[in-house]
Amino acid sequence: MELLSLVIAALAVLVGAAGQRMIGMGWGLIVTPVVALVAGPLAAVLVVNLYGAIACLIILPRVWHDVDWRRLVWLLVPAVALMVPGLLIARALDTDLLRVIVGAIAVAGVLVSVAVTSTARHSDGPGLRLAAGSSIGLLNASVGMGAPIVGLYSLVSGWHDKTFVATMQPFWALVSSTIVLVRPFVAPEGAPDWPLWGWLALVVPVAAGVLLGDRMAHRVNRTAVRWSIIVCSLLGGVSLMIAGSLALLG
Repeated sequence: MELLSLVIAALAVLVGAAGQRMIGMGWGLIVTPVVALVAGPLAAVLVVNLYGAIACLIILPRVWHDVDWRRLVWLLVPAVALMVPGLLIARALDTDLLRVIVGAIAVAGVLVSVAVTSTARHSDGPGLRLAAGSSIGLLNASVGMGAPIVGLYSLVSGWHDKTFVATMQPFWALVSSTIVLVRPFVAPEGAPDWPLWGWLALVVPVAAGVLLGDRMAHRVNRTAVRWSIIVCSLLGGVSLMIAGSLALLG
């Protein structure tokens, strides 16, 4: 079972890394539901943040000159401030209940994103940035699902250009690295029972996904990629909700 969960996680990591490079999102939306389903929601928090930081660090040198540093700070500070409360929430909740919560957030994120996309009105400002950063930090630390908030913020603010893709790389690298460093002291339980070679091997699909996304970034239809990620996220979220609900009822 551990080997199967590792193989499935590797496939999710490959797709998530490619999406992250192409459109600045997709990592958490793809990897979190899949890993939460096969290895548990606490495992998903660790895997998503550990390898997400690696993926973003690989991408960052190629997009460094397009980073919006001011907007990065607005989002990053509240995100970091809410990490410890998020980890404490993850530690306190039942595993199957966490599965339902992760699935519900994934589905809600998709539905809200689609709804917001249908309007042309955009707004942005310090209040929205602080709220978005706080929500991202809390949800990413507790259930590994800060990505829907990032997508929602980009839609509400109208932030869709190349600076969004660039800025998300140092943002996720810093957020994810901090969670990985803090987690052993706050919520050390729930790591996947994979052999050391498995943890090391997962770096390969991360790098491969980034390279694939880099090659495809200027060739694919960004709208098609975004909708593919949305569909995968929706399927993963529904699967998690069903699995968690059945376990709770049983």
